[in-house]
Amino acid sequence: MLMLVLSLLKLGSGRWQVIGPDRTIQVLAGEDAEFSCFLSPEASAEAMEVRFFKDRFSAVVHLYKDGKDQENMKMPEYQRRTELVKDFLAEGRVSLRLKQVTPLDAGLYGCWFGSQTYEQEAFWELRVAELGSVPLISITGYVPGGVQLLCQSSGWFPRPQVKWKDSRGTVLPSDSKVNADRHGLFDVETSLTIQENSRNISCSIEHSDQSQEVESRVCVRDWEVTHGHAEWREAQKHTVEVTLDPDTAHPQFHISNLRAMCYRNVPQDVPQTEKRFTRKCVVATQAFQTGKHYWEVDVGCNEYWSLGVCRDDVDRRDKSGILSPNYGYWVLGLRADQNYFTINPSIINLSPKTPPRRVGIFLDYEGGAISFFNVNDESLIYTLTHPFHGLLRPYLEHQTYEGENPHPISICPVSLR
Repeated sequence: MLMLVLSLLKLGSGRWQVIGPDRTIQVLAGEDAEFSCFLSPEASAEAMEVRFFKDRFSAVVHLYKDGKDQENMKMPEYQRRTELVKDFLAEGRVSLRLKQVTPLDAGLYGCWFGSQTYEQEAFWELRVAELGSVPLISITGYVPGGVQLLCQSSGWFPRPQVKWKDSRGTVLPSDSKVNADRHGLFDVETSLTIQENSRNISCSIEHSDQSQEVESRVCVRDWEVTHGHAEWREAQKHTVEVTLDPDTAHPQFHISNLRAMCYRNVPQDVPQTEKRFTRKCVVATQAFQTGKHYWEVDVGCNEYWSLGVCRDDVDRRDKSGILSPNYGYWVLGLRADQNYFTINPSIINLSPKTPPRRVGIFLDYEGGAISFFNVNDESLIYTLTHPFHGLLRPYLEHQTYEGENPHPISICPVSLR
C-alpha cells in the first residue's frame, strides 16, 4: 500500500499548468510586444519543448527544442523578429519578445510546454493599434452667423472615436464618417458648424479604450465668421503688377498681352529652354522674396486649374509632380464637379459657398502664409501656412483635354471697392 501511494504522488508531481498572459495584450504598430508564460507549480523547462504559435499549433512563431531555438521552424513572417528570453527556464518561466509589431500580427496566440510525459498550453489575444495622423482642421464654408469646419485624419486601427470640444472641454454634436481603406486602416472625417463668437475649438481622435489620443485645435476669429471680408480689404492694399512670362509657358498656351493664357490644340514652335515648363502652366515675370503682394486671376467657368505661387527652382521638366509645398508649390485648385482643393502637404478638399470666378491671391512672405479669396462674394477660401525660402513666382496652371476649347485664364486689374 505504501509503495502505491508513493507511486501516485510521484505521478502527480509531474503535472503542471501553463499560465500565460491573463488579459488581452494591445500594442501600437511599430512597437515590440512581449508574451510571458510559466509553469505552475514551478518546474524546470530546460529539457522540455516550448512552442509559441498563432491561431493553430502548426503555425510556429518561435520554437525551443532539444535545448536550443529552432530558427528554421518559424513561419516566414516571424523570421528574425522573435527572441526567447530563457534566463529563468530552470524555474519554468519564459518570455517571447516579438519585434516591430504590425496589424497583420493581431490574433490569437498560444504557448505550449511539452515533456516526455505531459503537455499543456495557454492562450491569449494580441491586438495591434495604429495611431493615425494628426487631425487636420479646415474651413469648408460659411452659413449665416457661423463657420463650417472639417476635421480629417487617416491611418487608424482599430476604429477610433471622434470628438469636437469647445474651450471648456464640452463635447459638441457633429456629423462623422469613418471608412476603412484597402489596408484595413480607418480614415476619419467629421464636420461641425460653429456659431459666431466661438473661439478655441478642438478635434480629438482616440482609440476606443482611450489609451491613445491625438488632438488639434483651431481659433476661429470674428473675421472668419464674416467671410474674411476685412482681411480681403487689407490684402488689396498690397496690390502689385503681375505679368506672365511667355518663355516659361507650355507650348500649347498662347500668351496675349502678357496677362492671358489661351489654350491651342496645336503646340507653338517655341524654343525649348530651361525656363519652359513641360506641364501645362506658366509663371510670372515677377518674383518675390520678401514683403506682401496681392493679385487677382479671372478663371471664369473653366475647370481643371491651379493658382498660387511656386519656387523659382522647381523642376520645370517634371510634368507630373505633386503641387505640394514639399515640392515647392502653394496652390488652390479646381477639378471636375466643383472639387476645390489645396495641398499642405496632403490634399485638403474645400467647399466655397459660391464658386469663385475671380480669385484673389495674397502672399505674405515673412508671415509664411498665402491666402486665397473669392472676389465674387468677398470671402476667404483658405489660408496655407508654410515657411517660405527662395524666390517665389505667381503660378497659373490649366489642364485641358484634346478637343476642348476653354476660355482664357488671365491676370486681371484689381478694383478697390
